[in-house]
Formats: sequence, structure tokens, C-alpha cells
Amino acid sequence: MKFKSLFLIVIFIFSGRNVFSQNDSLKVNKKRVVIVGSSLAIALGGSYWYIQNSWWSEKQIPFHFDDGADLTYALNIDKLGHFMGGLQSSDIFSSSMQWAGVSKKKSLWYGAVFGSGLQLAIEVKDAYAPYWGFSKWDLATGSVGALWPLVQHYNDDLKAINFKFSYYKHSDIYWDLDRQRGKEIDRYAWQDDYPNQTYWVTFDVNHFMQTCCWPDWLNVAIGFGLDDNQYLNDNNTKTGGNNEFYIALDYDIPKILKNWNSPVGKKVKHWINYFHFPAPTIRISPKLEFYPLFI
Repeated sequence: MKFKSLFLIVIFIFSGRNVFSQNDSLKVNKKRVVIVGSSLAIALGGSYWYIQNSWWSEKQIPFHFDDGADLTYALNIDKLGHFMGGLQSSDIFSSSMQWAGVSKKKSLWYGAVFGSGLQLAIEVKDAYAPYWGFSKWDLATGSVGALWPLVQHYNDDLKAINFKFSYYKHSDIYWDLDRQRGKEIDRYAWQDDYPNQTYWVTFDVNHFMQTCCWPDWLNVAIGFGLDDNQYLNDNNTKTGGNNEFYIALDYDIPKILKNWNSPVGKKVKHWINYFHFPAPTIRISPKLEFYPLFI
């Protein structure tokens, strides 16, 4: 099982190359398709190697489903991580296919399949890990993220709703609890540091209401996070804590840099716009607080 999920993904990439060639033979740049397939295979291989040694390094056990702890782990902030993972992997794949000459519509469909397939491969690997399990909720949220660019393509209102991520080290609780568990500390392992991550859904104000003076580059965002009140229970498992909810201003980077319209500029703006930058913010829960600038 060690390499099956990676093997399936690589097969998908190169079999997809044949599909693209058959359906878009008049427009597809075959050399670029090879570049895309090879680059993604290398990136996936490197990611797999890293995750294999950090998440799945324990001795494997028989295939099993999550026992329910998944719905309490990190108070479901990890689900938003899966959503963003599906969204961005879908976006990367579909953008790459468009660069190779595949039509936007077909690229979005291929991206949705790729992003969902990647989430499935991750869950299959988790199903053999002793401290994890196949989580249908992780798969569902990751797949919804992978589908998001596609549904946006068909609905103008959804184009005005986007998702972003921010990370700032407000607390050391993640590392403190790992030290208590006797785990080796990796100070760069931010991917599981949920108390310092915030996920945002942003709304284009001018799209949803008529205003005379609201800047077109200024949006409103709702943020979701986890506070630093987690602790270890008798099973040495992280538990407790509270969800945090925020309302903040947010910046539409493509509109702020609207004069930077070169192909490279458009791509850079697009990917930067996945990040939420410091802005005036109100924390609604668990305690009301105002931040002049929060990230």
C-alpha cells in the first residue's frame, strides 16, 4: 500500500494527457502537457515523501474508518484545511491545463476530478495509519473545495465569494502539547498548528449591494479559527479549546493591482489572493475583541 495512492495519481496525470490530446487536439500544446504532467508528478512525489515521513511514519494497521474522533479533532478547523487543499490542488491542475491549451471549461472539470482524487488518496493512506482513519468528512470537505472553482464558473454570485488563509504564530500551545506527549518538535511544522491558523470566506460587497462609496477592492470576510485552550486528555490526545469567529475587512489583490495585467502579473495576483492580509478585525466569539490589524 505504501506507494499505491501516489501511483494512482501519477497514472491519472498521464492518462489524462491522452484524454486532453483526444478532445482538444486542435488547441493543446502537447509539449506543455508533458511539462505539466512531469512537474505535477515530481511535486506530488516530493509531497508524498514528506508526508510519509511526518504523518504516516508509524507502523501501518489494517484499513479502518475514523472512529468519530475526527469530528472533535481541532474542533473541525482541519476540515477547512481539507477544503482549501482541495480548492488549491484543483486550481493548480486546471490552471496548468489551460496553460497547455485545454479549454477553461474542460480544465475546471479535470481540476475538480484531480482535486477530489487527491483527497481520496490522502484518506486511503489515513485509513492505514494507527492514529488516523478514513474520514468521509475530510473527503467530503476536500471534494467540495475541489469543486468550488467549477461551480463558480457556472454561477456569477459565487464568483463574488472566495476563500483565504492566514497564519501567524500567536501561541506556542501546539508545540507545548507535543512536548508533553514526548514527540520530536519540528518548529516548521505549521500545517497542523491549527490554533495559529485562520480560514476566511470573503464577500465582494459591491456585487451583493448597491453602494455609492465602497471601494471595489475592499471586501468583508468571516474568519474561523481555534483558540489556545486545548489540553491533553487521559489518552494523551489533544482536546478542548474553543472555536473563534471573526468579521474583518479584506483586500481584493487583483483589483488593487488592476494595472498589472501581464500574463505573469495576473497569475501572481491570483495566487497572492489566497492569503488574507492584516486588516481591522472584530472577534465575535468566544470573547468580543477588536484588533486594529489581525492576521
